[in-house]
Amino acid sequence: MQAISIEAIKRDTGKNVARRLKNQGYIPAILYGKDMTESIPLAVEYNALQRLLQKHGRNVLLNVIVDGSTHNAVIKEIQEDTLKGKIIHVDFQRVSMYEEIEATVPLKFEGIGLIESRGGIVQHQLWELTVESLPDKIPQEIVVDLSNLESGDTLFVKDIQVPDGVKVVDDPDEVVVSVLAPRESEEEAEEEAETAKENE
Repeated sequence: MQAISIEAIKRDTGKNVARRLKNQGYIPAILYGKDMTESIPLAVEYNALQRLLQKHGRNVLLNVIVDGSTHNAVIKEIQEDTLKGKIIHVDFQRVSMYEEIEATVPLKFEGIGLIESRGGIVQHQLWELTVESLPDKIPQEIVVDLSNLESGDTLFVKDIQVPDGVKVVDDPDEVVVSVLAPRESEEEAEEEAETAKENE
């Protein structure tokens, strides 16, 4: 995976900083991690970050450029305004290119339409996996082909194929997807409804 560059500037801390940055088209950020004694408060251009996320996703290796210095980093956390759906803060974690890190990778399911055409109903239990790999080996997504599943089948974490150099951290026996027959789905819905009534 090729690192994507993003410019950042150092920022002040304290009251009203976030509002002032917003008015200038920036959002607050922070850089911390490998070989750093102190975290660095930063600000990044909001539109530049949005474009980066839309094109490359969250699991992207970054060159965070600050005052001419380049830091290998990944996005560790993004905070969003739950009402407006806008990013309000981002955490960059500095990493070593020679040490494995953990990351959460979304699952992309294929073949759902084929299962439904055969009368099966896909029940999702897991939408992402926690993996461990070198920073440049972290996949943006993991494709899971469900087309061979039949009604009554269950897909577990251990059944998912991941790229070379990537290790899954989650419990291998955790259920990812179950395929229910229509009747099973109806019975399950009725049981959930009865349980809900009992708990009222």
